[in-house]
Parts: sequence; structure tokens; C-alpha cells
Amino acid sequence: MESSDNRMEVDDEMKNSANVETIDNSSIAPVIIEELDESTINDMEMDLGEFVEAKAVKLQTISKNVNKETNIESSSSLNEDAIDIGNADAIDEQETETSREDLLTQQFLNGELTFTEYSLRMDNNRIVGDEYTDRKKRERKTKTRRKLPAALLGLMGEANLRFARGEPELAAQMCMEIIRQVPCAPEPFQTLTMIYENDQPEKSLQFALIAAHLSPKDADQWIRLANLSIETNNIKQAITCYSKAIQASPRDVSLYESRAKLQEQQGDKRAFLKNYTKLIHQLGPEDGESIIMFAKMLAKRYMQEKNYEHALDAMEQIFNKCSDLVTLEEVNVVTELLIVMKNFNRCLDILTKYTHIWVKYNVNELMDTMEGKSDAIPATRKIEDCGIPDDVAVDLKVKFLITLIELNEIEFADKLLPKVCEKENPEISGDLFLDIAESLMGKKQFKRALVLLEPLVNSKNFSLAAVWLRHAECWLGCNDIKKAAKSYEMVRKLSPKHLGARLELTKLYKQRGQFNKAIEILKQNPETDDLDPAVLYERTILLFKVGKFNEYFKSGLLLFSRHCMTLRSKSEMTGLSKATTIRQRLEALQLHRLSRGETIEDENAPTFVPSTEPSFKNEFALLLQMCKLAHKLKKFGLCQRIGFTALTSKLFEKKNSHIMFLCLVACIHNGDSYHGYNIVRELVRVHQKANFWNLLNIIIQKAEDSRHNRFIMRLLGREDVLSYLHILHANNCLVSGTYKYALNDYISLFKIEPNALLALLVAVTLLQMACQKFFAKKNQLVAQVLAFLKKYAKMRGEMSGQEINFNIARAFHQLGLLPDATHYYKRVLDLPPSKIVAQAPHLLDLQKEAAFNLHLIYLDSENPHLARMYLDKHIVI
Repeated sequence: MESSDNRMEVDDEMKNSANVETIDNSSIAPVIIEELDESTINDMEMDLGEFVEAKAVKLQTISKNVNKETNIESSSSLNEDAIDIGNADAIDEQETETSREDLLTQQFLNGELTFTEYSLRMDNNRIVGDEYTDRKKRERKTKTRRKLPAALLGLMGEANLRFARGEPELAAQMCMEIIRQVPCAPEPFQTLTMIYENDQPEKSLQFALIAAHLSPKDADQWIRLANLSIETNNIKQAITCYSKAIQASPRDVSLYESRAKLQEQQGDKRAFLKNYTKLIHQLGPEDGESIIMFAKMLAKRYMQEKNYEHALDAMEQIFNKCSDLVTLEEVNVVTELLIVMKNFNRCLDILTKYTHIWVKYNVNELMDTMEGKSDAIPATRKIEDCGIPDDVAVDLKVKFLITLIELNEIEFADKLLPKVCEKENPEISGDLFLDIAESLMGKKQFKRALVLLEPLVNSKNFSLAAVWLRHAECWLGCNDIKKAAKSYEMVRKLSPKHLGARLELTKLYKQRGQFNKAIEILKQNPETDDLDPAVLYERTILLFKVGKFNEYFKSGLLLFSRHCMTLRSKSEMTGLSKATTIRQRLEALQLHRLSRGETIEDENAPTFVPSTEPSFKNEFALLLQMCKLAHKLKKFGLCQRIGFTALTSKLFEKKNSHIMFLCLVACIHNGDSYHGYNIVRELVRVHQKANFWNLLNIIIQKAEDSRHNRFIMRLLGREDVLSYLHILHANNCLVSGTYKYALNDYISLFKIEPNALLALLVAVTLLQMACQKFFAKKNQLVAQVLAFLKKYAKMRGEMSGQEINFNIARAFHQLGLLPDATHYYKRVLDLPPSKIVAQAPHLLDLQKEAAFNLHLIYLDSENPHLARMYLDKHIVI
């Protein structure tokens, strides 16, 4: 009665204290709790329910850290048995870990973390904390930190009593105070679960999850929580609950099955397989039937994914844990996996142990193994004899033969093979025949493999493309090209789209010199077939080899179309020639097509299968070969199209400068000065080398517009005086008739760096001025012309005598000084050609030009016979 009265007094005090508010997830209303004196705890005769007058403490949210002094005082008064006060490091470590767990708990209650995240982080927090303590201290700490001290046990009982009396708010506040002091005790969370079960089921579930996490060995509790999570459609949380239940009861098969159903429902195949893999490792020999069922299911799933290693691991559990339950079905599956994994010794042991197949090994070697001289089965054991009884299943017979072949026991396999084949019908067991044949082919035993393949290719059920392909490979291995070609033709007939067979057949025809047949075999229809780039490349090369150039160009452009845009008209080249990057070119091409109302992508464009062949090196070499051939055949328009097509390729982006140069050369030869100027302008701006200035000059000579004048003027102010740009500018002035501007530039350059070309250009300019009517001092101009021609002759040197005399003769001819012109023209005819002229007479020899000009002079002098003589002597057609 005294204890009951004391509790009633406490009730009255708590009700009359500060205002009490209903708690929620974010905050807890302050409540006055009297702290207990240490003497009251140690004195066993005093009633634990009786409170002693002490300083009041305000409750805060569980996420806030308590003052260190208060923690130490509380720890020393309430939990002295649980913590070693002398070990300060252990106290600090526990406080740090406790604060982290407090924060995680508060985040979970606030909805900032899912339970799966909360559980994972709490486990990681303990792992990190455990790294700094040894195992015994960790066990002691984990055990004690979840156990309530005596005083808080009394408060916990009081909270349960208040809840039972219908005072849930006060009971909840008591539970929160207990949580503040011992956050990892499950009891207050269990009570809070019951408090909020009816009014706030979601909040109740949160507290229930925390309580279960703090007492994780109760599997039934986790199962109940998993079912509640499924009801709220929180599948991920339910999976976590089942995982916790499995940790508590690792050999309960139903838990694994329930979790697997949810994982499969979520589409997580990897977790599904991992779930059953863990199960079969947990089960013992007494669970043999379950092990067999789940191991076979896992093996089937893993084999479908070609994950043979995990499939074999699953099947090995059967043979390791319940070998007495093994049937021939399991033997067949595991031996198939062992063959795939190339573990042939293990396969041989399984077959001899679980079937009537027998193998006799070398006695001395077996004795060495039995005496412990070898820790494991030898990698190669010498077989003395072996046999296959008739009652063994045919699948296992075949696997035994394959194992012997792979272990290089060809003689024993060859001895047993007829016995097996005679009793089996190739129409039924043809796939087994093929397996043995493929093993023999792997050992280069092509003649033996042909013995097995011959009945298959002549059968009704197994005369298939795959079998004929192996048949062809065997004949090829036997160096019988004719029969191999015949078999490859059958593969092509049975499977027209088998590209591998077509390529092999092409190689055979190439070896025999039958290139036209090879080309026909490699033919693909762009309208109906998915084109293989490797086949198309091979066919293109063969077309070049046999000289079918029209088809060669079409085939090459078709190959490039998988990464290049196909040009539809010459007008599309304008945007391509002005742009400098692939992206700009593609955008310009798209805008051009949109402006004309055309589709951007080509209609009925061919589709290509993914392939790494041909390589970038081979394909770029093909591009150069096509351009060279088009130039050689004088198909300059085609050469230009090939080059501009390559400008749209991202694959050829690294060779952008090279392709631009090809396009420029094609434009020059095709007489396309408009697009050629667009390209050379960019090349000159970037590189500024003599060769590119020369190319610009070639383009200017054939240009049909004057865009280059504006370009030169823009660059003129940024260039040095000695640059090629000034000479081009002066040439433009000379051609346009502004001789004074041209003469000014030539003389300025000649003063700084005299050379023969500038001297000749000054003489030509002065000559043009002297020939005009409005110049009064023509005699002075002619004298200057002759002076600069003399300088030109001196600077040019004796090696260029033919060129010098011809240019001087041309000057006199233009001035009307015909005797002097005749004299120098005859000197051109009399001088022998120099070494340089002799190297390229069709380009550098000027005798025909000199003779023709002499012929004109004699015609004007009314001497046709002499004129005819020079034509007959020097100009022969």
C-alpha cells in the first residue's frame, strides 16, 4: 500500500507541474522528471518507486546531445554497473556512438530516412564503432547499453501502468525520457508502438520497426512487421524485414521464399538469385530435398544467363551436403557445367562415382596420392583402362567421351566411340554426335570428327546449317579446299544470311583465284538486308582488284553512308565548303534541306548491323584509294563528291585537314573555283605556308568572281611586308589594269628582297604601261623595261637560258621590235634543254611556243614558206 500511495503522489506532482502537451515527431513537450540520488539505488531496502527531491531536468528532443556533466552524473548514478568509469575512452566512444544513433533515430521518426536506410546506417555505425574495441568489450557494451538500469526499469513499468489506466500521453512522455537516457533499449519503443497503434498506425509502425531493430533476434516480430509493410504497399521495407528475420532464423526456408517472391515482384533478379544462393549455403544435410530443389532452380537460372560459375557452385552444394540423394539428373547437370568450366578431372570423378562407368588409373600414382604425397587430385592422371557399361544413359556416355578427349586420352575415346555410335540413332541423338565432333575438332582431330559428322549431314533431322558449317571446317582443317567449299555452299544455301560462312567461302575462292565468285557471294541487297560492314568492305576491295570500278565506287560510297551524309546535289557542297567543323557542316546541310522542303534523313536508307570492322585505318585507306582512282580515271566530279561526302563523317574527324586538302585538289581539277576558294581560304588562314598561297593563286586564276580581292585586303593589314599576300595583291592590281598600284608594291618588295620573279614582274608592269596610249615618256619606260629584264636574266642564271630568252623575246614581240624578238626566239630554238627542262619537257620545254611565235612573225612579214618550215620542224602533231 505504501508503494501504491507513493506512485499516486508522483502522479499528482507530475499532473500539477508544467503544462504537458501531446508529443509528435518533431518535438517533445518539456516535462519535469525528478532525478534519483545514487544512494537510493544502492540501498536495496528502499522502495524503487519512491522519488527523492532533486533538481528538475527538462526533456528535449532525442536528437539533441545532453550536457556532458549531466551524462556523467546520470551514468554514475543510474548505470554504474554497465560502464567502467575508469575507462574514459570507452565512455567517450559510447557517447559518440549513442549520439549518432540518436540522430539516426530522430531522422527516421521525422521521415527523413526510410527504414531500410535507417537499418543500414545503424548497422554501419556499429561496425565503425566496433573497429576501435576488441570483441569482449564490444559484447559487454552491446549487452549492457540495451539493458535498462533499475531506476529506469521502474519508470518503464510506471509507463506501462499509465498506458493501461488510459493515460497514453503521460506514458508516452515517460517512454521518451527513457529513450533520452538509454536510446537503444527496445522496451520504450515497444510501449510507444502500442500507444499509437489505434490512432496513428504509421507512427506505431515506425516505433515497432525501431523496437524490432533493437531486439533483432525475434524472427516472429520481423515477420509481423513485414506483413504490415506489405499491407501499406511498402515492398522494399518488407524485404528488409524479411532479411532481418532471416538473420534471426537463418535456416527457415519459408522466410527465404517469402523474400524471394517480393524480390521477383520488384524485378530484382540479382537479389532473387542471391537470396536462394544464401539459403542453400545455410541449409544442412538434413534439408537435402530443399537443397536439391533450390540448387537445381538456381543452376537453371544461372545457365540461362551463362553464369556457369555460380550455377556450378549451386550444384556442388548437392554433392557436398546430400550426396546420398543424388540422381542421374543431377549428375547430368553438374557434369555439363564441369565440362563448360573445363574441370575435367572433377567431371571424371563424378561420372565414376555415381554411374557404372569405370576408370583404372596408374597404381603408383594412386599410391602416391593415398600416402599424402599429393594434397589434391593430380591435374593429369594416367589412365590405364576404362569402360562404359550398356546400362549408362547415353548423355552420360557422351560426356565421358568428351572428358576423355579433353584430357587428351584420344586413344581410349577412339576405342569406345564406335561402341557408343553403333547403338545410337543419329536421327535422334545427333546433337550428342555434334558435341563429340566439336571436342575432337578442338583437339585438331578433324578426320575423326568427320566420321561423326558424315552421318549427320546425310540425316534428315540434323542436315542443318550449323552441322554443315562444322563439316566445312573439318575439311578445311584437312586442307581439302574443294570439299570445304562445297560444304560452305550448303551452309549458304541453308542459311543465306550466315555472314561468317560467306566470308570463309570468299577466302577459299580467293585462294583458288575465283574472284568473281567471291564477289557474287558477298553481294548484299541494301533494300532488304541488314548490311554487314565487314562483308561490304571485303566486296569493295575485291571489286577494285578485278577492275569493276563503277561497282567499286558505288560499294565504297555505300560503306561510307553508315557514318557519312549522302549528298543529293552540288548545291549542298556550299555549306560544307564554308564550315570548318563536323557539327557546323551537318547543321548547314540540315538547314539547306529544310529550306528546300526536303527531309533531313535519307528515305529508304540502308541499315547496318553493329560491327567493329573495317578498322578506321582500313576504311580511311579505302577513301584515299577511291580518290586516287577517280583522279587517275579523270573522274574529277566523282572525286569531288567522295571528298565532300567524307567531310560529313564523325569517324574521319581526326583526318579533317587531310580530307579538306583532297577536296581542294578535286575542286581545282574539276574547275570548281567557287567551292575551291571556300576551302583554300580557310587553309591559308590557318597554315599560311607557301604551298597554300600557291594553291590560292591557282584558284584565283580560274575564279569567276572577285571575292578573293576583299579577302586579301582584309588580311593585308595584318601581314608582314615580305609575305606572299603583297605579291598576290600586286598581281590583282596588274590583272585589273591599275598598273601604278602594282608597280608600287613590286618596287617596294624588290628593294627589300630582290629576286628574279619580282624583277620580271616589274618589267611586265612597265611594259604594260609603255603600251598604253596616254603615256608620253614611252622611251624611258622601254629603257626601264630592258633594264629590269637584264636584272631578271642575271638573277635567274644560265641554267634557265631557254626561259630567259623566251621572256625577252615576248617583250620585244609586244613592243613591235620584231628583229630583236626573232633573234631571241631563235636562241630558244638553238639552246639545248637544261637538266630541269629535260625532266619534264611536256611542261617546261618552250621550243614549240617559240617556233609558233616565229611562224606568226614570218606570216606578218609575208614569208609563208619560212613560217611553214618552222611549223614542220618544231611543231609535230
